[in-house]
Amino acid sequence: MRAIERNTDIKIKCHKCGNEYYMGMMRIGQDGKNLVCRNCLERKIVQKDITNSEIKIQQQDHTKEYFCKECRYSFKRAKHITISTCPYCGSSGSLMIKGSTARIIADASKMKEDFRW
Repeated sequence: MRAIERNTDIKIKCHKCGNEYYMGMMRIGQDGKNLVCRNCLERKIVQKDITNSEIKIQQQDHTKEYFCKECRYSFKRAKHITISTCPYCGSSGSLMIKGSTARIIADASKMKEDFRW
């Protein structure tokens, strides 16, 4: 029988994928009880990042982003809420919805008319 020289020579079965890896490749799993290989832990992190980005996209679908031309204040509100005055400076008629190309072009053409001599 061969003597084990170091702890790293021991192969342990991964709790997630079932493959055997040397001790150096193993980490404590998220449950704090079982050993999981580094590959499975990295895959879990990638899946978690995708989930977070999906959540951000879903949150963006439910909000409108506004910009006040008077004080240059940017803010977000739920789509179902109608905003007519800036919550920061209180001016009305100076708000524009960010990201709306048609709105930006319309506002730019109005601004051109304001600057004509």
